[in-house]
Amino acid sequence: MKKEVNDEQLILQYAQGESAAFEVLYQRHKASLFRYCLRQFSSRAVAEECFQDIWMKIIRNRVSYKPKALFTTYLYRIATNQVIDLYRKEKKRLKDCEYNEESFDNLAIEAHATEQEHIERKKRLTELRKQIGLLPFEQRNTLLLKIDGGLSIEEIGLILDCGKETVKSRLRYATNKLKGSIRESLELERS
Repeated sequence: MKKEVNDEQLILQYAQGESAAFEVLYQRHKASLFRYCLRQFSSRAVAEECFQDIWMKIIRNRVSYKPKALFTTYLYRIATNQVIDLYRKEKKRLKDCEYNEESFDNLAIEAHATEQEHIERKKRLTELRKQIGLLPFEQRNTLLLKIDGGLSIEEIGLILDCGKETVKSRLRYATNKLKGSIRESLELERS
């Protein structure tokens, strides 16, 4: 049985000229990284630009990469910095952040649901997307690193350069705001 090469070994191999190593690395992380970018921006075009810029930075910096932490930590630190840079550059254009259907493709509607259940579920998902878009950047970014990146609290702390308790606090605030907003929205709908 062949042992799978880890991400850190792959980026080091790529730095030594093995382009196939990059392809494996890219395939492993492209879906979750793209979802992370897509959920950050209302525009698919901006998300694609962000996604490409992140990979270009990985490519440009491959020789200087030092495996001090997991590659995913390194990848999402670059991603977070790129998101912040894009927000700064395009603040006016991205001010009203709304989420599109594609950004939540992993929340598919069950096939056996009735038409009314489909409609209700779609409304709830739309409301959730909207509420995530209204979270303060620090909370939204932390939440998306956890959801899309699948990163641990420690890894998120390394990426955001903050302590474990700060990460937990941001996740708790984001979750509580989402629960409260959705509960409020449902109550308004019922009345």
